[in-house]
Amino acid sequence: MGTSPTSIGTPGDGLKTQYRSVGGNRLHLYTDGDDAFEAAFQAMQGAKERVWLETYIFEPDEVGDMARGALVDAARRGCSVILLIDRWGSPKIDRRYIQPILEAGGRAAVFNPILPWRKIGRKLESVRHRDHRKLLITDDVGFCGGANVSLDYGGPGPELFFDLTLQAEGPVVQDMAAAFLDTLLTVTGDAPPVPPRPSEIKNGSVAQVLALSGKDGRRDLDLALENALELTADTCLVMTPYLIPPDWFVAALTAASRRGADVRLMTAGRTDVPLARMAGRHLYEMLLRAGVRIFELQHPNLHAKSLTIDGRYSIVGSYNVDVYGSRHNLEIGIASTDAELARRLEVEFDRRTAQGREIYVDEWRDRPAWAHVLERLANRLLRL
Repeated sequence: MGTSPTSIGTPGDGLKTQYRSVGGNRLHLYTDGDDAFEAAFQAMQGAKERVWLETYIFEPDEVGDMARGALVDAARRGCSVILLIDRWGSPKIDRRYIQPILEAGGRAAVFNPILPWRKIGRKLESVRHRDHRKLLITDDVGFCGGANVSLDYGGPGPELFFDLTLQAEGPVVQDMAAAFLDTLLTVTGDAPPVPPRPSEIKNGSVAQVLALSGKDGRRDLDLALENALELTADTCLVMTPYLIPPDWFVAALTAASRRGADVRLMTAGRTDVPLARMAGRHLYEMLLRAGVRIFELQHPNLHAKSLTIDGRYSIVGSYNVDVYGSRHNLEIGIASTDAELARRLEVEFDRRTAQGREIYVDEWRDRPAWAHVLERLANRLLRL
């Protein structure tokens, strides 16, 4: 059945990736939005050197106001403060909203403005080229995952989305910072130097930053995912909210299942993008016939993105493993051979399975013909 990725020794060995695998890291997984925000805000409030935040969606709600306040306070303390947002994902954030950050001595930048006159003096980019990353660097602590800065992911009131956030300490944080600065340099033409590499943590784990930018030909995440799936021996657990994957991903999943691996896929039952759910369902019958088990999470809306292989290798990040993201987005993930992290992801997958609905091939095949037609059309539309 092949060799497990854990026998490689480090994630991504043999792959030409931008950032190498580094040891001596401490990784902690947050599966609750309130806990993730609390940890992030505490890190921001305790920072002494830098607070760099990159996000696709920044909402001017209670969570956004808290984040802005933490950035302002950090700038007043003398920290290097930089906010980087995507214009398409954060349309409500204007100069007036970020003015307190600027007045405190911080910086703010917008990735790929939509309006033509906002592009003057910048390299012209397609409106489809978006910064979908979610990164926070606070001194020698980094956060990476799928959660945006919004009440939908935690804070006062019920969460709309279930998401995952990974907190990292150790040498890998330097590469997370380097990825942030690389985007900032692209946007503004000016960026501070990459901070020193944090010291290794005793008995720490191996981790690796994986970047993706289809526009620039950077496919670290795709290559690592494909490599891990090809080497799956026993189990493969995938969480992705919008199942519109590249063809190679579908082929790799079905191949792993046909080799005898236990392949389970969790996607969104309830969703904020109904057309994406419809498009993803077009693939169900093919995957089910190959032996892949499929679960739809009913509540809350699934927004987490993760891969867990053979109980030892995992990737957590911003990437939905979707055609659009692969072609147009900036994405980022953290891969690791931390067995405890993989175990926690497995436990969370099983816990969410109990809240989901398993799809079976016979009942799915016997649905009305119009459902099959609409799903096929939606799939083709979202692959354009």
